[in-house]
Amino acid sequence: MRIFTDYAGPTEETGSQFELVRTNLASIKSVLAIASVKGGTGKSTLAVNLGAALALKGRKVAIVDADLNAPSILSMLGMKPPRHLPMLEGIEPAAGPYGLRIISSEMLTGGEPPPVSFISDDSDNNNGATRHASSVDIKWTEALGRMLAQARLGALDLLIVDLAPGLDRLHALARLAPISGALLLTHTSGLASAAMRKAFEYARASRIDFVGVVENMAGFNCEECRSVRPLWPEGEVASIAAGAAVRLLGRLAFDPRLAESSDRGFLFVREHAATPTGKGLTEMAAQLETVLAARGRDGAAASTLP
Repeated sequence: MRIFTDYAGPTEETGSQFELVRTNLASIKSVLAIASVKGGTGKSTLAVNLGAALALKGRKVAIVDADLNAPSILSMLGMKPPRHLPMLEGIEPAAGPYGLRIISSEMLTGGEPPPVSFISDDSDNNNGATRHASSVDIKWTEALGRMLAQARLGALDLLIVDLAPGLDRLHALARLAPISGALLLTHTSGLASAAMRKAFEYARASRIDFVGVVENMAGFNCEECRSVRPLWPEGEVASIAAGAAVRLLGRLAFDPRLAESSDRGFLFVREHAATPTGKGLTEMAAQLETVLAARGRDGAAASTLP
């Protein structure tokens, strides 16, 4: 177990840290958060394929793997954690395929990284469960803030931040960085639909703006019958999005090769570009680029959130 303070420097106040992040990201045209209410929706797979689709068009794209204790972006791109630089000296992004630049917590330790604790054992023993949970959130936010403030990203067209599940992580990011907007990934089921409604209510209260919704697993891509078969009742995600005045950016059919490509470290959007899901990802990336360009640098996200 590594303790975050093992490689962290002096703590910055949130407001001060926001300014450090803003300064470091000043040369980036758009910052996009990819979020979900629940896990298992395919956020990281979406992040790497959207990023790759834009990189294949010549755009300069970086991805920050903000799931700090379960990072997967490097593996999905067939990359091994590079030799790391201490956080106090800055973090050099890893060079990925097609010019993608990657920042991950796997770069903070050498070799196969152990789990990262954001609170010491002494604090855990002395402060009680409630204090522990609060301290973990504070340290997680500090860790992400340091990654964003010290990553040597340079000039980019797009920075994608792949968040861990949960709207609390989206709120933490919005307090740390001038995000252009968030993309919500969901699928059609009763529980997912209810969670989606809560996400929109939360976003309105927190002044976080969704640039769109992606419906994943929207049908099964049947190669033999050359069609996409329904998996769930259709129309629910689109209806909820329309009711919240949020754009349905796209619907992705389930394709077993998508997970297989991620496990093998290959990009589905390149290997299977001609499939319905491959075409959907490419079209979605083009739409996203247009939407973000129209919104400008800081989108509709508030610069200081409660």
